[in-house]
Amino acid sequence: MKIILVQHVSKLGNPGDILEVAPGYGRNFLIAKGFVREATRDVVVRVQAVKQKKSRKQEQVKKVRNELHNVLSGQVILIRASANEEGNLFGGIGPKEIVEAIEKRKKIQVDPKAVNLPHHLKTLGKHEVVLSLGGSDSITITINIARNE
Repeated sequence: MKIILVQHVSKLGNPGDILEVAPGYGRNFLIAKGFVREATRDVVVRVQAVKQKKSRKQEQVKKVRNELHNVLSGQVILIRASANEEGNLFGGIGPKEIVEAIEKRKKIQVDPKAVNLPHHLKTLGKHEVVLSLGGSDSITITINIARNE
């Protein structure tokens, strides 16, 4: 009996997988519990279309990650801010300001959620910032905060 998994089933597979199982196991357990659907021609075509769409989207995301990696890896981004004589900023530099500076200087869009900052940057000088691109992929950039003149 051909089935399509609707949800993850241990020792069988992940959603969208098409499998051949014993008819009794398929009807009496898997279909009864709602883990699978019977693999008719229409369902198989729909599942394959969804898988193709998902793989195209993953390819696009991978392409964007590679572009970000090539443009930003190891770069120094200058941000000007007001500071006192000791070098402490009057306001903090957060993810929003970092993303705006990247967009202004490098003409590339970055999601503010991708900026990993434990706290706002509050002093002049160079600071290492990690941008998470998803998965295990990340980029380290240097933020150079200089005094406004």
